[in-house]
Amino acid sequence: MRAPVTPTSDTGLRIRALADQAVAAALESDWTRASDLNAKILEAAPDDIEARNRMGRALLEQGKLEEAKASFAEVLKVEPYNSIAIRGSQRIGQLLEHHTKPTVTTSRTQPRLFIEDMGKTGILRMINPAPPHILARYSAGAECQLKEQEGLMAIHARDGELLGFLEPKVGRRLIDLIRTGNQYVAAIVSNDQQNARVAIREVLQSVENSSRISFPGHHRPAETKERAYIKGNFFRFGRDADEEGDEDTDETEEETTEGSGGETGDESETVEEPLVVDTGDEDAEEEEEE
Repeated sequence: MRAPVTPTSDTGLRIRALADQAVAAALESDWTRASDLNAKILEAAPDDIEARNRMGRALLEQGKLEEAKASFAEVLKVEPYNSIAIRGSQRIGQLLEHHTKPTVTTSRTQPRLFIEDMGKTGILRMINPAPPHILARYSAGAECQLKEQEGLMAIHARDGELLGFLEPKVGRRLIDLIRTGNQYVAAIVSNDQQNARVAIREVLQSVENSSRISFPGHHRPAETKERAYIKGNFFRFGRDADEEGDEDTDETEEETTEGSGGETGDESETVEEPLVVDTGDEDAEEEEEE
């Protein structure tokens, strides 16, 4: 016989349901709904750190910088080293200092972009990145574009702003693959100028490139291959993707557990996915493979 639902457990279930809805709204870039849902959570649970971080992100996306700053500040009162709140505050500081607004993320986040898939996905560092106040306008997860520019592969935001370039060897390889029919999608992983990174995923391989691998670093021996791991909190905005330990799961893991970017799943089923980091040895590896 099922035990009766107590007021406490009932409140917890309601908060969990609201959190799932808030996560879904963020993935859909519905920032007004996301902030409304997180506000409801905070009415019932003022100490919910994840909700405050999600609220900060939602407000930031709406250009409500002072309100977003206050939300992150509340997190830092409780957790001074919460990296999501720290980076959010720093980003807002850059925007306020240069009297600019963030570029609103309007596209649906595609968590699958960040999953390694047999040499089809790479997490790549950008060289010569844009100034911090330019990068601060764009959120992690925002789509970007690949454009050939003077023999290099440039990374542009959807509004055309130049964000940086790929390493020459990596860029030349992708330029050649694109010229011969491959197609790719890309999104920002990190807008930190000291470690600006972009995720690139092959979505179409041409017949001409059927024997070529977009990101051959995937096939390096495990002991020498450098990897990066992005946890679900990358999109949940409550915990940081770089934090150690068994933290609560997030949108990315919840979606990638399903494998297709549908509704968020149960947090207990999520896993950490490995991602290739390109180190610039592609040309040599390609010659060996061919």
